[in-house]
Amino acid sequence: MKKLSNYIKFSYGFADLCFIFMVTFSNTYYLVFFTEVLKISPVQAGVIMTFGRILDTISVPILGPIIEKSNFKWGRYRSWILIGSFFILLFNTIMCANLTGLPEGVYIVLYTIFYAAFCIATNVSYIGYTSLNSTLTVDAAERVQLSTFRGQGNSIGKILAGWCLLPLIYLVAGAQEMTVQGFFITALLLGLMTVLGYGNLFAATKDYKDSGVAVKGGKAEKVTVAQMFKQVVTNRPLLAILVADVCRVLTTLLIVAMFPYFYIYVVKNPDIIPTFFGLTSILMLIGSTLVPFITKKLTKKQTYILGMVWICAALVLMFFNASNATLVLIIACIGYVGVAFPNVVNTAMYADITDYSEWKTGYNARAVIFSVYQLSIKIAAVFSTSVAAFGLGLIGLQSGVEPTPEVIEGIKSLAMFFPAGVSLVAVIAMLFYNVNERKLPELRAEIAERKVADN
Repeated sequence: MKKLSNYIKFSYGFADLCFIFMVTFSNTYYLVFFTEVLKISPVQAGVIMTFGRILDTISVPILGPIIEKSNFKWGRYRSWILIGSFFILLFNTIMCANLTGLPEGVYIVLYTIFYAAFCIATNVSYIGYTSLNSTLTVDAAERVQLSTFRGQGNSIGKILAGWCLLPLIYLVAGAQEMTVQGFFITALLLGLMTVLGYGNLFAATKDYKDSGVAVKGGKAEKVTVAQMFKQVVTNRPLLAILVADVCRVLTTLLIVAMFPYFYIYVVKNPDIIPTFFGLTSILMLIGSTLVPFITKKLTKKQTYILGMVWICAALVLMFFNASNATLVLIIACIGYVGVAFPNVVNTAMYADITDYSEWKTGYNARAVIFSVYQLSIKIAAVFSTSVAAFGLGLIGLQSGVEPTPEVIEGIKSLAMFFPAGVSLVAVIAMLFYNVNERKLPELRAEIAERKVADN
């Protein structure tokens, strides 16, 4: 199979840059939009986002088989990338419209439906996107390169989002404050950016319209839904990385959701928010560039564990030094170097699991296995929105009201101590991951021989 061009690798990373820029907006500022702009209570916001995320999560195992069995003329996986992007544009924009003029029960239901639809649209695009990693190439080094470009694009997207989102909201609002107009126009622009990123990748991969690497007619491409489901629930490394990734994503989502409140109510300087997210994202980019060198010495599993231990230690240090805003920022920057490690290698690990599972079972369920990656994000998102929104309500936070010492301690715990415990669980789960990377070339060669024999 021909080597991947640099443009394809760039396009793969650029697509995630655009996507993560948009997703960072939703993960960081949707809750802020509800509580600080629309003045919806944290509990109401929690209901909207939790039920929306539950519907979103239910969709993930359903979408995997649908995508796997689809047969569009533009390609099985790449077609969904483009389709999903247009729905992302639509629902991301609608989410930032002011519906509070409607009866309370009506706007809560509508926001819940729109939020679920937005999240499902991101599933459609991202399942197709991540599935491309294993379909574009079978070369282990190129898969790591694709994952590295994705990780770098992810980090650059977060850097741009960290520095630019709040100033952009202010700019389009025409005022140094958060307004409905600012959020609505920003959401529209970010939706258009997502369409651009995925549209470019769609065009760049025009020569990879099918699976890209599979032999047509092989039985591995004709797996039933029941067989795919059985493969997922009986696959030890897949279940291990599912639990680990849920905890990994939950750790970062809680940081993203809670640190704006930390700077608004504890530090009392929201202007630091862009600096915090911008600097930590820069350090995360630096961390992602280190991964190819680290994986020459360590396995992907060891690299993953190293990163989670790294951020766990940083969060504990931040919690016990939360009164020093400068020190918190420094520790967070150092911690985010480690966050990049599992964020980069995990996609390549799912590709390894795809090959390992096909060798073990004789069936290829690539889209379903990669939908588990998406499922981990969704499960983590359900917990993060619940913990953040209901947690804020539980500690007694009220928008615009001077926080009590109990509220301040609660925000610190939600932003730092709780995520530290979750990251430790990720380390424990990853200990059960049992794919032997040294044997994978032999397994892939055996899979290829089987396909030739079947034809």
